Formats: sequence, structure tokens, C-alpha cells
Amino acid sequence: MKADSIHFKGHSCFKKDWAGFDEIKPINVIIGRNNSGKSHLLDLVEALCDGKLFDHEWDYRFGGMLEEEPLKEVFLGWEWGKEILGTNIIHSEEYRLIGKTVTWEVTTNRENTSQREISNVKLSDDVSSAYPFKPHDSHAKHLIAAKSSKIKELLDNVTVTYPFDGTAFRRLLADRDVRTELPDTILKLSPDGEGTTNIIRRFITSEKLPREVIQEELLAALNSIFGSDGQFSEIQVQVHDEAQEDAIKDHWEVYLGEDTKGLIPLSKSGSGLKTVFLVLLNLLVVPKVENKEKSLFTFAFEELENNLHPALLRRLFQYLEDYAVSEKATIFLTTHSSIALDFFGVSEHAQIIHVSHDGESARTTTVPTHSNLVKIVSELGARPSDLLQANGLIWVEGPSDRIYLNRWIDLYTDGRLREGRDYQCVFYGGALLAQVQFASPEDEAAKLANLFQINHNLVVVCDGDRTAKGSDLKPRVERIREEVEKIDGAYIWITDAKEIENYLPGSVLAEATDLSPLPDPKKYESWSSYTENNMDGKRIDKVDLAISSIPSMTIKLMQGRFDWKEQMKQIVERIDSWNGDSTST
Repeated sequence: MKADSIHFKGHSCFKKDWAGFDEIKPINVIIGRNNSGKSHLLDLVEALCDGKLFDHEWDYRFGGMLEEEPLKEVFLGWEWGKEILGTNIIHSEEYRLIGKTVTWEVTTNRENTSQREISNVKLSDDVSSAYPFKPHDSHAKHLIAAKSSKIKELLDNVTVTYPFDGTAFRRLLADRDVRTELPDTILKLSPDGEGTTNIIRRFITSEKLPREVIQEELLAALNSIFGSDGQFSEIQVQVHDEAQEDAIKDHWEVYLGEDTKGLIPLSKSGSGLKTVFLVLLNLLVVPKVENKEKSLFTFAFEELENNLHPALLRRLFQYLEDYAVSEKATIFLTTHSSIALDFFGVSEHAQIIHVSHDGESARTTTVPTHSNLVKIVSELGARPSDLLQANGLIWVEGPSDRIYLNRWIDLYTDGRLREGRDYQCVFYGGALLAQVQFASPEDEAAKLANLFQINHNLVVVCDGDRTAKGSDLKPRVERIREEVEKIDGAYIWITDAKEIENYLPGSVLAEATDLSPLPDPKKYESWSSYTENNMDGKRIDKVDLAISSIPSMTIKLMQGRFDWKEQMKQIVERIDSWNGDSTST
């Protein structure tokens, strides 16, 4: 039986909450703040690769699909393949369990790691559909519990294979370098880059190693990534005769040749060039050193964006994606880069795992960026990096709402909070609200894009669109309100007034339109009625109006407009909580 998902806890900062991978993609991008636990998550990958998963004092939660043969072993009396009138008939409802998902936990004995206990065996929610009963029947619950007990027996006896089992783990640290080195017959590349020079030397000078791997394959890949940023004609090694006390020892150096510059020592080159070189060495040369197929490697590269130009970084990412797909290898990246998130955020071959830390324990959330979820918001002008790196998101209907809200937060906090640093506004597009939801995984509807999964820190701002006191909200707005109110820490502002523009004082509108005097809009007055009665029906672009209105807004003017003051208080408190600040204005 194969485990398709794996989570763990009990390691370093992952103390209380399950953290890991719901699935594995060719490219797996791990994002999070400094010291959130990104590198420690790679320790789980390494343990899977080296076959020492249960040598650690960690607890695990696995998920996998039930297969035919193991099920037959534990469900006695399973009549399999009995032919009646030439038709293959299955006389057991357990046959319907094939292909269903089961999750289970494994607790490692802290005193003897060879002893492990399986617990919390749970069948997927769709298992009830395999049986002729309603999911909430008491009989159903007892029957599923009985099936789970049998499946625990299966897991106690069956051999489980885990992700990356049998692959070699290669790691490149964020703190890496290429140096001059003494010759050695042992070819070993360390995570910090040590061993690079010796490997290149041996491949170029040894009669037993394929020189073309360096002079052709590695060189071609280097040039394809650098493009117009630099073209290299050759890769060579030379000796530095360095005196050390009374002995002379040969230190070797890697050189890159350029037609216009000659040979340049790699150790004296920029760290960006060294990074690309080290990545390619891992991908192309190490498999030759270890005599393994590239598909039998799992690579982990940390913070490749350091000292790389954005255009060069994008070409490197494209190379990594092409490599992972064509060679059937698996690559993990830890990053802070918006370029990485924007590049891989809409790739069908990639996933993004967000690591967060609440001060006590770290946790992971898989962001479904390859689905229509991020594509929807991308079409509305937001980039994946805006969404995934933000401390929290404020969902607004459109650009004019964003302009007003940013100005109001600025006024209420006296400039303390700023979009792009403390929060990010994102458009949901008005009527598009009917196609989205804000729901925890257990409550989500499959047909709707779940914006909650992009970032759990959220505020939603909706026009109330009421025409009179006590009038009903639109069904989609009522649904969103119910969803948001179930989310711990989230908030929704449904305007007490008809829409955002009703909050603008008449004096602000007069300044913005050069029409004076103008009355304050009434709470339930439509914008078309207001312009017809006070502006001769003049057609005014809402974005232009917002831009023209904000200079004359003051905190004193806004505080008296309906529920504005209380709503700003609630929104600012949420933003402060996202940023770890319990104080608010």
C-alpha cells in the first residue's frame, strides 16, 4: 500500500499541529517568514529519502488509497470472481472500498523507535456512498467504525511504501559557496557547496569520467539559463600553487571562459553565478557521480533568489520545472521571492505550501494555486505573491473601494498601517461573489472557488445595497456573511449605507467635483438618484471620484458617517492581529 500524503509533528518548531504534504508535485514551493520552520520541513523529506523515517521521535499522519489485494486479506468471506451466467459478480460490499482514501496516525515509542502504534484510522467522507444507508444513520456509524477497525488490522500487517522511498536526497543550503580545494579521490558534494571544485576537476581530468558532462551538458544548461546576461565558452580547472608553511600543496580552482574576458575564476565571481552553477551541478553531475537515474533523486534548494536578477531567476525556475517534468524528479524550494510565487503560482506542475508560526508552534497549509482559485483573482489584477505573502487580505468589490478603504485606514491609524506592508487589498469583482466562498475545508462546496484557502487572515467588505431600513440582503451576500462569521478571527463589513459612496460627506464630494454646495448622501439613497438630484445627472467615473475625494477627507468628517467609526475599529483590530500587534488606534 502506498502513502500519498504525509504529515508530522514533534520535530523542532512543529510541536502541536500537523505539518507536511497533502500531495507531492514535481515542484513544491515552501514559503514563510524567517524562522517559521521552512528548513525544518525539509527534514521530513530527507527522513523519507534516507529510509530513516521512524528513527526519529516524531508522530506521523499518513493518507493513502485502499487497494484490492490487502483488502481481500482482512475481510474474510470475500467471494471474489464468482461467475454467474458468465458475469463476474462480487459478493461483498467491501469491494466498494477499493480506491477509497484512508488516513491513519503512527506514534513512535520515545524509548524504542522500532516500536510503533497505529491509531485514528479514518475512512474518507465518500465511503458512506459505497453502502446503501444514509451517512448519518446510527447503523452507518457503527458499520464504518467496524470497517475502520478491520483496515487498522490491514495497516498493522501490510507493507506501506512512503513518498520518496528509495530516492537520494540532495540539499543546497542558503549559505553556500564555491571555493578552491585540494585534490581528493572521494567525490562528494556537500549542501554548502564544498566538493564542487574537486568534482569538476575529476570529471575534466580523469580518463574514467565523462568529460562531456561538464564541457557540454553543464555548459549548455548554464548558457540557456543566463541567456543575454552572459555566455560562457568553456569550463576549466587550474592549479594555484599556495605555500603553506614549508610545503607546497596544489589548490584547484574552477574557471569559466568568456570570449571577451578569457578565463574568470568561479570563486571570485558573484554569488548568483555560483548559485546557478551549484544547482546545475546537483541536477546534472551528481547523478553521474552516484550512478543513478535522475528520477531517483529528490532535490531541495533553499532561497535560490539570493543575489539573482529577476529575469535570470525566472529562467532558472523555468529550467527547474522543465527538468522535474522531463526527468520525473521531485524538487522542493524554500523561498521568500515574489517571483517564485508568481511563476509557480499558476503552474499545473507546482504547489505552494505556506509555513506559519503562531509563536508556539509552526503549521503548514497547502495553497491550491494550480486550480482556478488563483487564476480567478489573477484575472482581477492580483498576483499570487500579493495573496500568498500578505499578512492578511481585505477583499473588496473593486478599485474604487480599495482607494477609499486605504485612505480610511490611513486616517484612522494616523498613517500607521499601509497596504503592501501590513495587509493587501484584493478585488472579488462584485457579482463574482456568487462564484466564490470563504469556508473551512469541512464546510466548502466543491463547485465554488474557496478564497479562504489563499489566506486565512481575511476581511470582506460588501455593499449592503439596502433600499430601506430592514430590507433584505442579496442571497450571495447573506451566504458570504454566514461563511465568514464561522471563521475564527475573520470579519465582514456589510455597509450599513447602500454602498461605499454613501459614506462620502457632501463637502468632500463638492471638492472632488468642483460643484458646491452639495448635501451629504442619505443612507439608502442610490448613487444615480444622488447625481440626478444634485449634479444634473452628470456621469462620474467612480475610480476618478475616489482619487479626487481622498485629499479632502479628514478623520473628523468621516467619524460621523453612519457605522464608519465602528467598522474602522474592527478592521484595524484585525490587521493589527495579523501583524502581531494587540494595540489599535
